[in-house]
Amino acid sequence: MTDPEPDESTLPPQQIHLVGGSNFSTWPDLKWARGNTHAKALEASFVEWSASAPVTVEAVLREDRQGLDFVARVPRGIPKHEWSLMLGDALHNFRSAFDALAWGMAHFNDAQPAKPKAIYFPICTEPRQWNDALKSWVGELDPEFRHRLHIVQPFNYVPPGMPSVLRMIHDLDVQDKHKDFLTVSADINGLALDGATFKYENTEVIATPRIEMRTDVKFADGVVLGTLHAGATVEMVGQVFLRPAMQVQLTWEGRTYDVGTMLPQFITEARRCLDILMHGLAPVDDPDGEWSEMDVKVGPAPQ
Repeated sequence: MTDPEPDESTLPPQQIHLVGGSNFSTWPDLKWARGNTHAKALEASFVEWSASAPVTVEAVLREDRQGLDFVARVPRGIPKHEWSLMLGDALHNFRSAFDALAWGMAHFNDAQPAKPKAIYFPICTEPRQWNDALKSWVGELDPEFRHRLHIVQPFNYVPPGMPSVLRMIHDLDVQDKHKDFLTVSADINGLALDGATFKYENTEVIATPRIEMRTDVKFADGVVLGTLHAGATVEMVGQVFLRPAMQVQLTWEGRTYDVGTMLPQFITEARRCLDILMHGLAPVDDPDGEWSEMDVKVGPAPQ
């Protein structure tokens, strides 16, 4: 099979609409819907855990009385393994939706692909990978389907070094199925420190308090999250509990991502890619037809 013509990526799409239950299998839509269900269940599980096991941060006077430590209090264990399983189920179904669509394209109108065992949905971050997919089986497809597959490849619209929804779905699914469970955890997203929590033993002392939050600790019950350095000897005004804002985090390629903002993008971007593959690009005057880069909160990897 020869490589595509140079202008293949700019060819206008034909009008072949793949409709599940009519001229196409319902399997891709069903797999996406099941992935959506698992993603919503994960979100609900986190909300339920947050409500039933409220996490607080207690201000504790240090032994040297030179400040306060902020200590995490978690009344119940964090169900990170359960969250990992639910996330893995969501990712597997999203990935399967694309493989099911590729299989349907390869067999559309009773076509008989030469290498049916080679059929899978390619996710290419560089043109070389796309050329390999063409030689493997994509080159046999109807030109319109080939064009649509090319459109959604990450190397066409994701800047170098930026995360791609399709690539993350694929890599995390592979990790969940073949390597190890996904690294999901809970951590503090924000902490309100308003209000006086101490007073100086010597009321005439002049000092500037300084807050130092630790980034090298894993969130757990009893962990010191940070310290308020008072600069002089202090005494507690009263016991103070601070309610932190929590988030579920996912570690991927040495970076952490906020699952709460990532999951809705997985749902939306997977659906948008499937719609392009089944119906072609939206009209140019459709405001929902343009690509958007993945936008999630990213932090350094946990130590």
